[in-house]
Amino acid sequence: MPPSPNNPRRSEPPPRDDGCYGISQSAETRPMPDFVERYTRAALQKRVSAAEEPPRPPRWPMLGGVWTFPFYLNTLGPWMFISFGLMLTAWVILLWLGPGMILGTMSARLFGLPACLLGALTFGYAFSCCLVVIEQTSNGWDSIDVSVGMEWKEWIWNLGRVTALLLQAAVVGYALQLLSLSETWLPMAWGTFAAFPLVLLGALASDGAWAPLAVATVLRSLIPLSWAWALFYLQTAAVAWGWTVLTVAGLEQSPGLTPLYAAPLLAAAILIYARLAGRLAGYIAEATTYFSTEGEEDDDDDE
Repeated sequence: MPPSPNNPRRSEPPPRDDGCYGISQSAETRPMPDFVERYTRAALQKRVSAAEEPPRPPRWPMLGGVWTFPFYLNTLGPWMFISFGLMLTAWVILLWLGPGMILGTMSARLFGLPACLLGALTFGYAFSCCLVVIEQTSNGWDSIDVSVGMEWKEWIWNLGRVTALLLQAAVVGYALQLLSLSETWLPMAWGTFAAFPLVLLGALASDGAWAPLAVATVLRSLIPLSWAWALFYLQTAAVAWGWTVLTVAGLEQSPGLTPLYAAPLLAAAILIYARLAGRLAGYIAEATTYFSTEGEEDDDDDE
């Protein structure tokens, strides 16, 4: 019986195969050749092992790879960038405080603002590099990729972070200045110099900028790691004293030429300081793990 025009016959849709998306038979994949599979597996294993295994540390970690660290191939670029930024900042400051003073208040606009901007960007980048150096050195790495691929806003953030830690160390130095009743600022300078690594490593260990609550962990390492702390303070004090003497002598003789050597030396001193702080942080982390493991073993024996 033919279908009426008012009730046409509906054709049945073809059966759906949700698993094949309209393809009745699954597509056959061609197998990977054996040599390609072996090569790919070996390359992946080599890449994973190279990424997870840090190199063996030098025989004397607080001495080896420290003074030559700014001149490593991976560190040479950041060292040159920091040196150039410090050099420009110093020349602008010399123009501001020297010939620019004849302009009166105009000198602050022409030289003061550019000097502050250059100094903030340069030290922000330098402190960002230092944080990378401290972290990777404490993890056992010797050659470090110090190229900081961050925006300038993060440079300013790290500048504020390190400046806040420096101010906390300056509070300790000022307290020492008041107790010493000295007419010079040497007690405050040496007190700030001695307290800053404690505050810095404490803040990095707690992953925060407020360090007094985290300094206790670093203070506990002063006695068992007294030799490492002594090497740290001796080397950093020698670097600071040598740079200060050379810079002051240069400013008295030829102020305009002094940034040519004072800026690269200061950039190298900043990277050396970060390198030593990273080596010290690695020792503190090992000592903290050792003492915590011993404490857990003693608790198990008591039970």
